[in-house]
Amino acid sequence: MTYRQEIDGLRAIAVMGVILYHLGLTGISAGYAGVDVFFVISGFLIGGIIARQRETGSFRYRDFYARRARRILPALFTVILVSAVVGWFTMMPHEYRYFGGGAFSTLLFVSNIWFFELIDYFNPTALKDPLIHTWSLAVEEQFYMFVPLLFGLLWRFGRQGVFIVFLLLWTASLATAILTNEDHPMAAFYLIHTRAWELFSGVLAALLFPRIPTNERLHAALANLGLVLILGGLTLIPHNVPWPGGWTIIPVAGTVLVLLFGQAPSLARRALTLRPVTVIGLISYSAYLWHQPAISFLEITGHRPTGATQIIAVLAAVLGVSWLSWRFIEQPFRHKSTMPRIPAITALSLTGIAIAGFAIGAHITKGYPDRLPPNANALMAYAASYSPGYKDCLAVRGTVASQPIESRCIHGADVPPSIVLWGDSHAAVLAYTLGQELAKRNMSLRELTLSSCEPVPGLINAGQTRAPVCTKFNADVLAYLLATPEIRTVILNGAWNSYFRKTTSKNWLGEPVDDLIYAYPVGQNPDMPDADRKTAIRNALAKTIRALRDAGKTVILIQAEPRPDFSVPSHYANKVWYGETLPADIAYPASLYLENTAETRDLLAQIAKNTGATLINTASAICPNEECLVFKNNEPLFADGSHLSLQGVALVAPLILDAIQ
Repeated sequence: MTYRQEIDGLRAIAVMGVILYHLGLTGISAGYAGVDVFFVISGFLIGGIIARQRETGSFRYRDFYARRARRILPALFTVILVSAVVGWFTMMPHEYRYFGGGAFSTLLFVSNIWFFELIDYFNPTALKDPLIHTWSLAVEEQFYMFVPLLFGLLWRFGRQGVFIVFLLLWTASLATAILTNEDHPMAAFYLIHTRAWELFSGVLAALLFPRIPTNERLHAALANLGLVLILGGLTLIPHNVPWPGGWTIIPVAGTVLVLLFGQAPSLARRALTLRPVTVIGLISYSAYLWHQPAISFLEITGHRPTGATQIIAVLAAVLGVSWLSWRFIEQPFRHKSTMPRIPAITALSLTGIAIAGFAIGAHITKGYPDRLPPNANALMAYAASYSPGYKDCLAVRGTVASQPIESRCIHGADVPPSIVLWGDSHAAVLAYTLGQELAKRNMSLRELTLSSCEPVPGLINAGQTRAPVCTKFNADVLAYLLATPEIRTVILNGAWNSYFRKTTSKNWLGEPVDDLIYAYPVGQNPDMPDADRKTAIRNALAKTIRALRDAGKTVILIQAEPRPDFSVPSHYANKVWYGETLPADIAYPASLYLENTAETRDLLAQIAKNTGATLINTASAICPNEECLVFKNNEPLFADGSHLSLQGVALVAPLILDAIQ
C-alpha cells in the first residue's frame, strides 16, 4: 500500500482526542474514543500487510514480529525508564511499587489485565498512573498474537473465507461488549474479547479495500460522513455511556469509512492532509506514549494544568518531546540501515531486563521506601492503620459466598454476640475498636461487612463488578437478623454519600472527585430519573429499619461521615519529603464536609425520625469548632481518603458506645 497522508490525519485526530480529554477539556466528552480510532487504523494497516504478503507468499512470522518490536518497543521502553526516574523522586512507596507492577505487566503486554484488576479507567485517580494508557498496547499485541496465526490457518480458503470467519468473530466480540458492558464495565473496557471487534473492523476493511469499485463522488461523500462521525463521536457522545458498546460503533464506523474512501478528493481528505495535521499524525505514537506520564506527574506533584494557557503549554511540551522521541528513538530503530539487527536486539533486551529488574525490586522492597526520610515513611505507615483483623473480617465480593454468616468475625468478650455491625468497609474499620471496648462490658458484636456494599437490601450498585453479590449478601444478613432474637442491637454504617449521590464533587483540596459507584433499586435502570432513584433508596433503607424495629431490635444509624477524598498519609508524607514542617493539628473548613453531604445527611435524619432509629453523628468528633481535622496531635485521622485510621476510630467510638449503652 502506498503512503496515505489521510491516515496520518486520522492518527492526529485520535491522539489529540485522547490527550485533550486527559487534560480535562470539557468539549472533548468522549476523547477516549481516540483509542478506538487507533485500533481500527492498526487493524487496517496490519491486516492489509498480512493479506498482501499471504497472496505473494512472502509472509514470515519472524519478520512480522521483528517489525512490531522495532515499531513498539524503543519508545515504550524509553517512556517507562524516564517515568521510573521521575517517579523515584515524586512517588510514594506504595505508588512506586504499583508503578513497578504496571511496568512489568507492560513488558509482557498484559497491562490491560493488570489495570482491569486494580483501577477504574474513568475514575479521576487514574490520571495519576503514568502507565495506565499502555492497556491499549496490550490489547493490540494480544490481538496480533493470534490474528497472523488465523490468517495462516484460513488462507487456504482464500480472501473470502478469511473474511467470513473474521466477520463471525467481529460479531461475537461486538455482541459480547454490548451484552456485558453494564454488568462488567471494566472487563468490557480493558479486555481483548470485547475490544477485538474494533481491530477486526480494520482488518475486514483491509480485506475489502482492493475490491471496492471506483466512484469518486460517492467515495467523497462517504469519506466526509466518516470524518463527521469521528469528530461527532469524540465531542458529542455523553461521557458516562457504557464503553465499548453501541455508541462505540459511531467513531469505529467513521474510521472505516475514511480508510475505505478517504483517497477520493473530498473535504475530509483536504482537512486530514493539512501539513500540521499530518505532522502530529507522524508523531502520534510517541505523543500517545508521552502524554500520560506528563499529565500523571503533574497530578502527583500537585501541578495539574488549569485554564487554557496552562493546558496549551502542557500540550506544546508533550508534542515537542514527542517529536524528539519520534526523530531520535522511533525512526532510527525502525530502519535496519540505522540500527542493525544485532545492536537492536541487544539494546532492547538489556533495556527490558533492566525494567524487569527494577519492577521486581519495587515489589520486593515495597516501593524502595529508603528513598524517603524516616519521618515521611512514618507518616506513610498510617496508610496501613487498620485493626489486626480488618482484612480477615471484611468480606469481598469474590469470596463472601463461601463465608457463612454464622461463622463471621466476633469482636469483644467471649460471650454470644448481642450486637451486629452491618455495612461496608467504613463499618469494618470500626469493628475491632468497638469490640475492645465492649469486652470491658462483657459484651460482643458480630461483624457482617462486605466491601463497597451498603447495608440495604433491595439495592444494587452501578459501575461495580459482581454487583449482585451485594444484593444477595444483604438479603441473607436481614434474614439472619430477623431469625436471631439474641441480636438486640444493629449498627448500620456505610459510605452513604457515595451510594446516594451520582454527581462529581470536589475533595477538600479542591480537586474533582468522580465517584462512579451509586445505588439504585434492583430491577430498575441505573439511568432512571435521579429523584426516583433517591426516593427508592430512602424507602428501601426505611423498610429495612422498620423490619428490624418490628423484630424488637434497636437500630443505630451512623450519619454520613467526613471524607477528605485525598490520601491523607500520602499527601502529607509527600510534603514532609519535600522539606515542609507540619503542624500538630491540620484541619479544613467543615463547610466542605457539610456542602458535600447536605442532601445525604438530611435523608438519613428524616429516615431516623420516621423509623425510630438512633442517629449518631460521629462527624462531631472529627469536625469540632467548624473545622474537620485530618491530623490531631501529629497523627493522621484517616488511613486513606475516606477510611478512618485507628486514631480516627478512637475519636468516634465513644459516641457509638454511648448509643449502645
